[in-house]
Amino acid sequence: MSGPASVAFRVIRYFFMLSAMIVIWFVLGMVYLDRFIEPFDRLKPVLMPWREPETDEATAEERLALMQRQLVASKRTANYSFLGMSSTFAVLCVYLTLIYQQKQRKARENDLLLLKNQEIARRNEFIRYISATIGHEFKNNLGRIKRRIDLASDLAADVRVRLDENLDKLFADIDIFKKISDEREASLIDFALVDLRKMLTSLAAQYSDVAEFSFQCEAAMPAIIASEPLLKTVFENLFDNSVKYKKPEQLRSNIFISCSEDADHHRRYVSLSFRDEGIGMDEKEADQCFYRGKGTDKSWGQGLYFAKYVIGLHAGKIRVGKEYTAPGVGTEIIIKLPLVEEVLNV
Repeated sequence: MSGPASVAFRVIRYFFMLSAMIVIWFVLGMVYLDRFIEPFDRLKPVLMPWREPETDEATAEERLALMQRQLVASKRTANYSFLGMSSTFAVLCVYLTLIYQQKQRKARENDLLLLKNQEIARRNEFIRYISATIGHEFKNNLGRIKRRIDLASDLAADVRVRLDENLDKLFADIDIFKKISDEREASLIDFALVDLRKMLTSLAAQYSDVAEFSFQCEAAMPAIIASEPLLKTVFENLFDNSVKYKKPEQLRSNIFISCSEDADHHRRYVSLSFRDEGIGMDEKEADQCFYRGKGTDKSWGQGLYFAKYVIGLHAGKIRVGKEYTAPGVGTEIIIKLPLVEEVLNV
C-alpha cells in the first residue's frame, strides 16, 4: 500500500488508537473518582466486584466491617487506576516520540536522496560537456586527417590498414561519448555481466603492435557487473598513456596487468593493477593526476580524470600505486571494482 491510500490508512489507525486511549483514561478516571456516569455505570459491577449489597438484617458491626472492606478495596483500585493512567500516558508519549523520530529520519533520508539526485544531475551535465567537446571538436579534425591519409599514395598497405583501424576506433569512441549524452541511448550505461579477462585480452591484441603485455593473476579473473563500453574506454586510456609515455629507448611499452580479490570495509573487490616501465611520475604529479586541469606539460590528468569519474559510477576506486610509480621507473594505476554479489545487494 502506497500513496494517498497509505496516508489515509495511517490517519485512520492513529485516530482509532487515540480514541481508544481516551476511552480507557475516561473509564479509569471514573474508577479513580468512584463516580460512574451513564452508560458506563453498567461497568461498575465488573470493575468493582467487591461491592456487596447491603442487607437490612445486617448489624451495625457488620455494616461497619463492610464499609471498611469497601473503603480499602476502593483505595486499592484507585491506586491501580492511577497507575494504569500514568502507564498508558507514558506509553503514548514514547509511541509519539518514536513516530516523530521516524518522521525526522525519513525527512533526512529524503534530503539525502535530493542531494544525490542533484549530484547525479551534475554528473550528467559533466558527461554531456565531455560528449559535446569531443564530438564537435575532434570528429571534424579526425575527418580531415582521414581524408588527407586517403590522398597519400606513398603509404604502405599495412600502414594504411593500421591507420584506418586506429581512426575507426577513434570515431567509435567519439560515438560512445555522444551516446552518453543522449537519453535515448540508455542501453549504453546499462550494467551487465562483464568478463574482465576477455575484455583485457581483446584490448591487448589491439595494442600488440605497440606494447608487450604480461598478465599476472593470483586466480581466475571474476566477472563483474559493469558498463562494458565505459569500462573499456578506461582501460584503453591507461594503455594509451603507457604507450605515449614510454621511455625514448623503448621500442614497445611494457605493460604488466595483475588481478586479485580484495576486501575493504566488509565489501569484496576485484583489484586490477596496470603497471608500465615508462618515464613515470613524481609524487606531486601522482597526487594531482586525477584532477582536471592539474596536469603538467606531459598532459597527465585529462584522461585519468574521466577514468576516475567512470570508476566512481561503478562504485569503485582508482589510485596511483606509489610503490612502482616514480620518475624513470614507471607508473602503476590500481583500480578496485565491486564483485558481482556485492553490486547485486546494493
